[in-house]
Amino acid sequence: MDYIALAIAPGLAICLFIFYRDAYNREPRLNMIVSFFLGVLSIIPAFFIERYFYDGFNNSIAGMAFKAFIVVALTEEACKFAVLRFYSYRQKSFDEPLDGIVYAVMVSMGFATLENILYVTSSAAEGRGYQVALLRMFLSVPAHATFGVLMGYHVGRAKFNPARKNALMVLGLFWAVFFHGTYDVFLFWQQSPSMEDYISDILLFLGAVISFIVALRLSWKLIYKHRVLSQQTYMPTASLRLRRAIQKDIPLIRELSHKIWPSAYGAILSAEQIDYMLKMMYSEESLLGQMKERHEFIIVNDGQTPVGFASFSLVENGIYKLHKLYVMPQNQGKGTGKFVITEILKAMLRKGGTALRLNVNRNNKAKDFYEKLGFVIINEEDIDIGNGYFMNDYVMERKM
Repeated sequence: MDYIALAIAPGLAICLFIFYRDAYNREPRLNMIVSFFLGVLSIIPAFFIERYFYDGFNNSIAGMAFKAFIVVALTEEACKFAVLRFYSYRQKSFDEPLDGIVYAVMVSMGFATLENILYVTSSAAEGRGYQVALLRMFLSVPAHATFGVLMGYHVGRAKFNPARKNALMVLGLFWAVFFHGTYDVFLFWQQSPSMEDYISDILLFLGAVISFIVALRLSWKLIYKHRVLSQQTYMPTASLRLRRAIQKDIPLIRELSHKIWPSAYGAILSAEQIDYMLKMMYSEESLLGQMKERHEFIIVNDGQTPVGFASFSLVENGIYKLHKLYVMPQNQGKGTGKFVITEILKAMLRKGGTALRLNVNRNNKAKDFYEKLGFVIINEEDIDIGNGYFMNDYVMERKM
């Protein structure tokens, strides 16, 4: 029973890991369980195909390479691919590229778990059960997971790229077979008398380990890439962070304002007025003066990338004013502005604030955005800013 537990543990641990990496749009548990057990069953055709062809090749260097890449790697990965393509791929829950990796790993772990049980129990009969179980726990089973990631990454892309669907499917199978075969061929060559004249068993084993490490690093990058895409699709605010801006951030604030303002105001203000207001409000001297007047500036980061900024200050007892809130065009409509306002309101509430006010141009669609967040119009203002220009604003307020 201890051997069985050791054989099952790594596959289940990897399944749990990949399940929790899929944090933003998780797959139905039933679909993943079915994928896992279909992976278990996929070992049956692989077993008979390998058994039929394996002894047809000698133990020469070339013969062992053919066994590793074609008889074993291609057969096993093709059987796993069939489950992924004809069951998992067709599920309605397969609705983002990351799902290709999730389902491919589930199928691979089903296959690898039964394979591991067979290897460990047969080795236990020879008195090597624990050694084989521990070795495969850290190499063979995780290796199957990396092959699944490489396959699933491309199958996930294929689902949402009909024009390249078949090419991406083949590419996924190719990379899984390539790394599987590369891992196996170093181990198989240990059994080839011809290879003993050229390289030691230890170096061959190290070759297998190195191929696994390469596949592991590549798999980790692919998981990260599709996980970021998943987060941006289903929970775009999860990676947002706010930090207080200081004087050295003034160049960054100016850079962001010059990128955002033409998009924000291009339809309602002339280019000349936009240029005038940027010079008036966002020069280094002006921004430094605002900071000295106790305007608190914050930078909005999406991961490590600055995507916006805001500023606010206390204007009356308990009443704060939001002077600025600007977000890069590519981050608009994804909840970024709502996230910033929510965090500012929390900060105001902790400081004893009772209301948050702001001005918004009467022709700016942002008015609708603020109304959805609970702000109401309490006044109108026409502010002369010089040079013949006016700011024609609504004054809006939200009670805490």
